[in-house]
Amino acid sequence: MRYLKGFSLLLMASLAACSKGSNTTTLVGNWMKRSQYEGVARSSAASFVIDNKAYVGTGYDGTERLQDFWVYDVDQNQWTQITSFPGVARNGAVGMAMAGKGYVGTGYDGLNKLNDFYEYDPVAKTWTKKANFKGTARYGAVAFALNDKGFITTGYDGNWLKDNWKFDPTAPDADAWTQVESMNSGKRTDASVFVIGNKAYVCMGTANAANVTDFYAFDGTHWATLNPIANVNDDSFDDDYNFAGSSAAAFSMQGKGYIVSGIKGSYSAAVWEYTPGTDRWVQKTDFEGAARSGAVGFSLKDRGFVGLGASSSLSLDDLWEFNPTAEYNKND
Repeated sequence: MRYLKGFSLLLMASLAACSKGSNTTTLVGNWMKRSQYEGVARSSAASFVIDNKAYVGTGYDGTERLQDFWVYDVDQNQWTQITSFPGVARNGAVGMAMAGKGYVGTGYDGLNKLNDFYEYDPVAKTWTKKANFKGTARYGAVAFALNDKGFITTGYDGNWLKDNWKFDPTAPDADAWTQVESMNSGKRTDASVFVIGNKAYVCMGTANAANVTDFYAFDGTHWATLNPIANVNDDSFDDDYNFAGSSAAAFSMQGKGYIVSGIKGSYSAAVWEYTPGTDRWVQKTDFEGAARSGAVGFSLKDRGFVGLGASSSLSLDDLWEFNPTAEYNKND
C-alpha cells in the first residue's frame, strides 16, 4: 500500500507538471526580453514605425495621461526620448506611418473624445498639426497605412463604430480626409490591426458588451469578409479558436499576422498566428510577460515586438521580442 500510495502521488505530480508546462512544450515560438521602455510605464499608447525604428508615446500610467515620446533602435536595443507630442495628453489614440513620417491622432484626454491629428518628421525632429480627423471624435480606433495613404476605422464616440476614413498626406488640409467604404459589419472598439503586403487585417474588439468575432481584410478600396475568429464552422479548422477579445497587441512579420494577449473574458497570455493564404489561425507559445491589455505591437526588420500595457491596475514598461519558429526557452 505504501508503494501504491507513493506511486500515485508521483503520478499525480507528473501529470500536474505536464499540465502546467503543456503550453510551452506543445506550442511553437519563443519570447525574449528586450530593453525596457525608458519612459514611465503605461497602457493605451500610440506607436508607429519609420525606417526600422519604433516610435511610442502618449498613453495612461494609471494616474495621468501622457505626452512624452520615445524611439526604439532595434540594432542598439536602446530607447531615446524625442520631442514630446504637442497635442493634449491622451490615451487610446492611433498611430501610423507613411512616406517617411509618423502620425498620431484621436484618443481621450480624460474628459473629451478627440479628433486632432499631428505629423512627426524624424529628420527635422518636429511635430506639425494637420487637418483634424473628419470622422467623429473617438478613442479606441485602429489605424494603418496602405500605399502611403492612412486609414482610421472603428472606435468609440459614444457608439461603437465601423466607419472608415482615408488620409492623404499630400493633399491640402481641406481635402486631406475622405470617407471611404465602411467595414462590412462588426462595429467595435479596442480592435487590433496588422498589415501584410497591401492589405490590412482587422479583428478583435467589443461592442454591446460582447466580443466581436467578425474578421475582415481591406485592400485600400474594399473590405473582404474572412472566416470568423470563433468556432462557428462545421469544418474542424476552427475547433480550437477561442481568442475573441479586446485590447490585444498586434503585429506582422515574415508574411504572417500575430495577436498577443489582451482581455478575453479575463487577461489572456495567448498568442495566435494568422496565415493569409489559407485564412487560418494557429496557436503559438503563450506570451511570457504578464498577460495584459493596451500593449503596443510593432515589427522591425521583420521581427515582432510587444511591450507596455496594463495588468489590472498595474502599468507595465517591459518589451519582448517573439521568434515564431524557435522552441520555447524559459532562460532568455
